[in-house]
Amino acid sequence: MARIDAHLPRLADDRERRAFLARQLEGWECRYARFIATQGASEFAASTRDPPHAADFLLTITALAARAAAFGPPRREAQ
Repeated sequence: MARIDAHLPRLADDRERRAFLARQLEGWECRYARFIATQGASEFAASTRDPPHAADFLLTITALAARAAAFGPPRREAQ
């Protein structure tokens, strides 16, 4: 999450930040679904002593969702 947090201020505005976080969330949700469907075989484990767990995905997804929520819903433009 440190890399995400470092990247967010570099984006031009909140609209871009929301879009970036939405893409990240979608990607992590897809990875999690694939992880569950393959019983963990879809993810590379850097160490057999510490393979990825479902909780790792859920913590990441939750952290991304919290950051996205901090930017609030998109503003409607006046017409």
